[in-house]
Order: sequence, then C-alpha cells, then structure tokens
Amino acid sequence: MAHEQLRSTTVARALTDVVGDFTDLLQKELKLARAEISANFAAKLHGGLWMAVATVFAGLTLFFALQALVFGIASYGVAIHWSCLIVAGATAVLAALAFLVGRTNADRPLMPQRTIHQLKQDVNLSKEQLT
Repeated sequence: MAHEQLRSTTVARALTDVVGDFTDLLQKELKLARAEISANFAAKLHGGLWMAVATVFAGLTLFFALQALVFGIASYGVAIHWSCLIVAGATAVLAALAFLVGRTNADRPLMPQRTIHQLKQDVNLSKEQLT
C-alpha cells in the first residue's frame, strides 16, 4: 500500500518524466552529433582533395621550372625558356589557389563542438530540474 502511494506521488511522476525526457533528448543529441561528424568528415575529405590538386599543380610547377632551366641553359638567348617560365608561373598561381581553398576546408575540427556544448547545457538543465 505504501508502495502504491509512492507511485502516485507527483515527485515520482515528475522524476520519471524528467528521466524520460532526458533520455529522449540524449538520443536526439547523439543523432545530431553523428550528423555533425559526418559533415565535418566530408569537409576534411574535400580539403584533402584540394590539397591533392595543389600537390599536382606544384609538381607541374617544378617540372616546368626545371624544363625552363634546361632550355635556358641549352639555348642561351633563345626565347623558349621564357615560355616555359610563363607556364610555370601560371601553374604556381593555380597551385597556390588550390592550396588556399583546401586549407580552409581542412581547418574544420572533426569533433562536434556545437553538440558537445548542447549536451553540457542539457546535463546542467537536468541537474537544475532534479534539485
């Protein structure tokens, strides 16, 4: 009989409601964390791809610069080396642009910062409701 009275009290019902709501909120926050990690991983992947493009352009820059040096040494005064240097300079500009785009995408942290902050707020709010 005392057990029946304890079940029907508002404190017990309120505690059950708080625990149930907290569990539901925690599940939603975990879904949000998964989505945020997935988005951050995609940004890291795109950043890595742009870094790969920058590496290819840097390799081409080195190739053209070396080719210009070879033609310059071989020809002494023939304008072939200038055309190679122009191509190498344009490739260097493209490599720099690709590197900058890739670096901005790769700087995003993988940890779901917003979700962690929200979980901390949820825990604090639940503690306040229980006291």
